[in-house]
Amino acid sequence: MPTEKQLTEELSVSRTCVREAIKSLESLQLITVRPKIGAVVLEPSAGALINAEYLSTSAFLQQADSLIEFRKVLELGLVALAAEKATEADWKAIRRVLAEQEAALAMDRSTPHGDLLFHEAIGKVNIKFHKAVAEATRNPLASMVLQAISGPLIEVSRRTNEMPGVPEAGLRQHWAIYRAIRENNPEKAQRAMRAHLEAAERNAHNLRTSDAAVSSPPVTQSASAKREDSA
Repeated sequence: MPTEKQLTEELSVSRTCVREAIKSLESLQLITVRPKIGAVVLEPSAGALINAEYLSTSAFLQQADSLIEFRKVLELGLVALAAEKATEADWKAIRRVLAEQEAALAMDRSTPHGDLLFHEAIGKVNIKFHKAVAEATRNPLASMVLQAISGPLIEVSRRTNEMPGVPEAGLRQHWAIYRAIRENNPEKAQRAMRAHLEAAERNAHNLRTSDAAVSSPPVTQSASAKREDSA
């Protein structure tokens, strides 16, 4: 890629902006920064391209509906398969993730730093739960697909879990899914997963509505309207 100096001149932005953009591209696994060489574009991979598309600041919430739609197709099948195939080892693995989720919910959120750590932890543990369910299916492709979309899942989870009551509700829904898997009940497991994904869909919609309200400029009266009101 061009050097920082070249990008700064070509794009008419500061070096700070260029450095932040480079960091973002590197975190998305689209480039790597090598000593004495600079930024190098990596070979494209399915996971990196999905993450890049969904984690775009301007696009990821608009893509949330497509992500949830895909999860319904994928995870309703996976959870039924997990309910049929899960072993004692799988049940223990899922319970360990649930214990992590409970520990995350007990974190101190009274400071900005503590709140940041909480949201990072809850986002990661949410995807860990769904990965554990996928691994219980004994199908390696299931885990691969979930890994490919784990980046956008964590980001959407992080944002929606900022809403009051959402993290606690998510834990209750995960427990309901686990219990259905533990009972070897595919139909019940699918119902629990569907309820969980529908709640995620509502949360994403509410977040999008809230963001739109914040970004909309306030409505002000025109001078003529004010004169008419005063008359």
